[in-house]
Amino acid sequence: MLEERLPQLVPFADLGERAHHKLLQHASTLDIKPGLKLHARDEWRHLIFLLEGRVILSDDGQSVILKGGSPESLNPLFNERDYHSHAIAASSGRIALFDRKVYENLIDGAREGVEVSEIELSDLEGELFTGIYTRALSGELQLPQLPEVALHLQAALKDPDVDIERVTRIIEEDPSVAARLLSVANSPAMGSQREVSRLADAVSRLGLERTRQLVMALAAHQVFIQRGSPYHGLLERLWRRSARIAAISCVLADQSEAVDPQKALLVGLLHRVGALPIIGEVARSHPDRSAEDIERILYRLEGLIGELVAQQWGLASDIMEAIRESGGPETATAAPLTDIVRIARSACTRDGDDALVDRTPLAELNAVTRFGFVLDNDGQLPAIDTARREIDALIREVA
Repeated sequence: MLEERLPQLVPFADLGERAHHKLLQHASTLDIKPGLKLHARDEWRHLIFLLEGRVILSDDGQSVILKGGSPESLNPLFNERDYHSHAIAASSGRIALFDRKVYENLIDGAREGVEVSEIELSDLEGELFTGIYTRALSGELQLPQLPEVALHLQAALKDPDVDIERVTRIIEEDPSVAARLLSVANSPAMGSQREVSRLADAVSRLGLERTRQLVMALAAHQVFIQRGSPYHGLLERLWRRSARIAAISCVLADQSEAVDPQKALLVGLLHRVGALPIIGEVARSHPDRSAEDIERILYRLEGLIGELVAQQWGLASDIMEAIRESGGPETATAAPLTDIVRIARSACTRDGDDALVDRTPLAELNAVTRFGFVLDNDGQLPAIDTARREIDALIREVA
């Protein structure tokens, strides 16, 4: 059915048979149920078409009903630079998802009159990608669980009358977390000459909010380091890079005075948390895949799945947004927290053989100018070099 419908779809109508074949290699279909919601901001990597059923398209408070098979359904659900619309399935049906990057490369090749090489996912990787995406939307994909100490602390801090004694009792449930908090409270970065030995004193010195952020960071470390995984080395490198991005995010947030540094630190640590269930799924079904193979899959899925993890963990909406969008295309309406982490990801240098590198040059990010940061002649941020000692201390604190 998809092969027959593809030449009728408006963006693809003028492409040749060979281009259609490439698009089909990287396409998938998904059965939808009433109530399923798709956000344009999450689907920027795809061109999505309604094949069967009905959906309600909403944008800026205006809604229209789209029917599969209608002339309107030959256009994508969301436009290229649409990050605000959403679609809700009004009936059972089916949608088709095409890889936007493949389409853009085909268009570029057609304009330049050159052959477009085979890119992105192989057939096996495409099959894996489709399976993960479908299971994520259906709720069948296993998401990482936050350690109990973090869950209990999150719940307790929702009480405006919570006190240090109660927080201390919760943290004492996890001796390793308690020991790390004591270490941080006594670190030179806290600027105190008096060493504390009681956990309650450490919590008092750190404050409830920073204690919460640190417990979340330490819990995230426990989630990332899965020693039984065949991809343990990949997870270790991913965590080390996340710790470095977190430290840079914290320093840049402090310099910008527009973002809470501790919140930026937490988002930096968790911005790739969506990679965890994806890597787990690959380990379960295709444990022989390389880190480079996995990274191509992560590129498409980790923002969406990271948001699912953040929702399950009860994180704030601005943190969820930053996890979801900091790796996507830059938008003028992005929240400052999202942009700070986006800048940190681009500023973070390659770590040896680390394949997990964000390649958007800083000079191409408008957010750099919006925050008033200045680049040197090499396109780097001198502000990071001047804060190198602080960044290294933060990395030791959380890694």
